[in-house]
Amino acid sequence: MGLRNPHAIIDGINAAQDRLIARKLRRSSKPLRIAKGNLARWMANHRSAIPTPFTELHQLLTFLNGKEIAAFLSSDTPMARRLRQSSPFAGVLTKAELQRIRRKHEKAGA
Repeated sequence: MGLRNPHAIIDGINAAQDRLIARKLRRSSKPLRIAKGNLARWMANHRSAIPTPFTELHQLLTFLNGKEIAAFLSSDTPMARRLRQSSPFAGVLTKAELQRIRRKHEKAGA
């Protein structure tokens, strides 16, 4: 039996992180404030050529409410999978939460 694809492990970690962020977002608007602040900084740093994922994330964070964003984060749509690679929710999860998710998925992939 071979090792699992490292990209699949990373995708699993990103999806698990988004599901936990979605749970937090259903209880509080703080994760949304963090994401909007992160995204605003990132976009300001790319004024001359804002990357497409940033524009798409900006539209999601602007036009969807917290529950809708939580549903999107929990989904497995192609768009959700693609945008997980540029998640503006950095800083929402604690180090311990991030480590727990990473260990679980790396162990499952070994």
